[in-house]
Amino acid sequence: MGSESGGRSYTLTEIFAIKFVLADVVIIAALLLAGPLWALGLTALFVASTFLIWYLTRRSERADADRAVERERERDAAEAASERTADASDPVTRLQERYADGELSEAEFEAKLDRLIESNERADTAGLETEELELERSQ
Repeated sequence: MGSESGGRSYTLTEIFAIKFVLADVVIIAALLLAGPLWALGLTALFVASTFLIWYLTRRSERADADRAVERERERDAAEAASERTADASDPVTRLQERYADGELSEAEFEAKLDRLIESNERADTAGLETEELELERSQ
């Protein structure tokens, strides 16, 4: 977190140091010109503003960290979804998903799986690539 001034970016530590130097000057001037109560009041005001700046900075940093974590979760979820999509093109995986969703009974699942295995074995025997084969026609 920094302030842009004349092309130079200040760190938070530098900003606090500048603030305290300026605060010292103002407090000493108030002590000499207005009296001790004004100096005490300005000191309390500067301390309170310092804690407020520190709190707001920490809150902003935590919000940034939370957004970064959320973006990482979204990225992981997108990767997982793309992996599921890639796996979904596999006929065995689609068959397992249909069985898990309750679309197929155990007997239907086993029959279709046996048919798929036989098809793959015949394709291997014939020397064909089986990646492009579909388990069944789209309905």
